[in-house]
Amino acid sequence: MAEAKDTGADLRYRPYVPAETSMAEFTVLAMIYGLVMSVILGAANAYLGLKAGMTIAATYPAAVISMALLRITRGTILEENIARTIGSIGESVAAGAIFTIPAFVISGVWTNLEGHYWQATAIMMVGGVIGVLFVTLLRRVMVEDVELPYPESVAAGEIHKAGRSGGT
Repeated sequence: MAEAKDTGADLRYRPYVPAETSMAEFTVLAMIYGLVMSVILGAANAYLGLKAGMTIAATYPAAVISMALLRITRGTILEENIARTIGSIGESVAAGAIFTIPAFVISGVWTNLEGHYWQATAIMMVGGVIGVLFVTLLRRVMVEDVELPYPESVAAGEIHKAGRSGGT
């Protein structure tokens, strides 16, 4: 959720919400909304991936849903961003699960899933943590570098900004 200010050849990262602004961000309500969306969107994406063989990005529906829910409760744009981020994580973990676990079964490494429940759970948890660490390390390059915009987050940020400005 940043804008590039064009001042000739000087393109600099400027956050939509200035750092000196004091605003609620990581709240219990945003976490609850995000977790509920994560479960629902993750289950929907798992079904779609197993049925059709492909998944969708849940970032955009999570952005719109979090904006609608937090608008009712007078939430901030930063709370919307946290709820959207948590909500879209379920989709990513579900995609990792539906493409990884069947590969173990098909290849014969696991003869049945019942005996490998904890291994599958550990694989998904480690995959989620590695994903968070990977994105954390690449945040500056993927989000703050104006020359290399991260399109999914830029688009989700524009959804939030349009909701705040009342635009369409």
